[in-house]
Amino acid sequence: MRKFLTRLNWLMAVLLMVVAVFAILEPVAFLGDSDWPQPLVLVGLAAGSVVILNRLRRWVTTWSTTTYRRVLIGLGILVVVVQVVVALSFMDVGRADSYFVRNQAIRLAHGDLTWNHYFLVYPNNVNVTLLEAALLKALLPLTHTPWLILNLLRFAWVDTGLLAGLFLLKRWQHWRPGAVWLTLLWLLSVPVYAFSLVAYTDALVMPLVLDTLALVTWSLTYRGWRHWGICWGTLLLISGGVALKSNMIVLWLATGCLVLLLWWQHRLSGKKVLGWVVSAVVLLGLVLGGMSAWGRQQGYQKDPNVALPVTSWIAMSLNPSSEGQYKQADYLLVDQEPTAAAKQAQATGMIEQRIRKLGALGLAVHLMKKFRVFWATGDFDSFKLTTQWIRAPYWYQNHQREIQFWLVIGTQLLFLMLIFQTIWVLLRRPVTVTVSFLTIMLLGLTAFHVVFWEVEPRYAVPLLPVMMLLGTLGGCLAPTWQFSHAQVRLGRWIAVGVVALCALSLGQTSEDTVIRSDTVGRQGNGDYFTLPVARLTPKASLSWTVPVTGASNALQLQIQPTNLNQEQRLPNLQPRYPRGKLRVQVQANGRRLKTWRTTPTQAMAQPLVYPRTTAKAVTVRLVNTGKTTVKYAVGQAQYNQHTGAVLATPAQYPQLYVINVHGPHALTGGLAITLFMGVFLALLWWAI
Repeated sequence: MRKFLTRLNWLMAVLLMVVAVFAILEPVAFLGDSDWPQPLVLVGLAAGSVVILNRLRRWVTTWSTTTYRRVLIGLGILVVVVQVVVALSFMDVGRADSYFVRNQAIRLAHGDLTWNHYFLVYPNNVNVTLLEAALLKALLPLTHTPWLILNLLRFAWVDTGLLAGLFLLKRWQHWRPGAVWLTLLWLLSVPVYAFSLVAYTDALVMPLVLDTLALVTWSLTYRGWRHWGICWGTLLLISGGVALKSNMIVLWLATGCLVLLLWWQHRLSGKKVLGWVVSAVVLLGLVLGGMSAWGRQQGYQKDPNVALPVTSWIAMSLNPSSEGQYKQADYLLVDQEPTAAAKQAQATGMIEQRIRKLGALGLAVHLMKKFRVFWATGDFDSFKLTTQWIRAPYWYQNHQREIQFWLVIGTQLLFLMLIFQTIWVLLRRPVTVTVSFLTIMLLGLTAFHVVFWEVEPRYAVPLLPVMMLLGTLGGCLAPTWQFSHAQVRLGRWIAVGVVALCALSLGQTSEDTVIRSDTVGRQGNGDYFTLPVARLTPKASLSWTVPVTGASNALQLQIQPTNLNQEQRLPNLQPRYPRGKLRVQVQANGRRLKTWRTTPTQAMAQPLVYPRTTAKAVTVRLVNTGKTTVKYAVGQAQYNQHTGAVLATPAQYPQLYVINVHGPHALTGGLAITLFMGVFLALLWWAI
């Protein structure tokens, strides 16, 4: 058994070496992070970060007990303060799945048991909707804008992962210096903030692995009813995770492996192992059955002829054109079939066809591409979680792309440090049951999405706390080194050269990334699944106001095609109104800026440019001056998309983009590059 566990650790270490290569040389650029520095920059900054980290680890060992305690308490307070500030500063509008979940949860909280067609197609999101509806039912009597409170609750829940990690470090006798490192990692982790701001399942399952390990470890210190109370609490937690997100079945299975390993180590008796296994099966069945009954009580009725079969996700995972990610064209091929049997046959045929077409070599290449998508970005594609904010600081909204560029660099470097230190733990630390459990989770969730299922970077987010804990353990165990005087002199000259090259490369990347427009206002949520429309009959008009975050001078309208299927499923196609006529007006601060007399096709073909205005809102008015009914895309929401206030009846929000078209400018400024690289050089100079 020990040899088998050692081999598992080595396998995961090798995979993480591949991850490090991808993360440095080929990070995924087609997700939410479109701007990446050159590999030379990541190599240089990663090497410098290793040196800085080595010096920091040496410095921490010189602290007195009192200093260490004060720093740890200060970091803990800082984590709470920063999270509260972020939670109260950002309020997302909701995008894609979270958009439908939020709208349906408000309906349920108001007692409306009518379910959107979306949930018949995607029943996997019913349970999270029930949970959010229960929270809203408790909060709505207190406030009509509960989203900031829900932000705080999500941060508090995600932070149970930090508390669990600190508990484990205490048990493993690595409290010093491990507690400071783990808390610092949590403070600096961009995904912790990003996922906690979005109301969806990712934040809910994020801390579950560390929570589970901490609870199982805690249960071993008790006997009798206390042991079984913690046991059942742990298994209820895991079963709830499975009910919210199906990939958490990996955690359920990994916990079973952990229990068996504890039996192998004689830390659990055979009777207790049997009790854990039986309890796990029974409680999972009870939780899934209970959630199903709760859904029926809230008016949800499954329809097998509408729901996507499990095989459709496997078919998507084998699509080489999307590298195994969700593909709307694949969804449409299955969804168009009228019955469950026909849907199943269509999806199965797609699987068989794609496996034959890929062949053994093509399948291996495809799985490697999926592996890269799953692992190669340290922010886990968290910037794509939402594209529209009800509330966010103006400085962030007006400089999102530049801010994200620097955050991506910092996050990727932090991710690489975690990878390096985790590899050290897996290769050098004697095999332990706890580390083996974490290894099983790393391998299991990777296999689930890379081999079998559709893949996205956010599906890996439950592994981020695992990497933080293992990386912290690696930082505690890895040796430090000290440079000789000759090495210091040479190293500092090398540091200056490396930093200069990185600064020049960043400057070149910034200049090559020419930005000619910024989106300063948007209404366009939920449109990946259905597009409700406002029908403008002849002489009818449609008028609405959109808040903007900066200067603007162009509109991109969302007029819809005449084909009904395209209207329902495929947004942003060019409309076909050969005899249609349309008058478009835009106003700001009570003054008309411009009027266009055009056709629906021409109005949609490109942005409509008007005189630049710095107004905080623009009003758009469409008048159908032709003889043909024109359809315009709208989003139906149970909450005000401008203020966040929950509405008694749904409102329609016509969809469009408000744009600031300007002269070309670089991605980031020379001052930002100088400041960033200057601070990095100062740290590197100190560390050598």
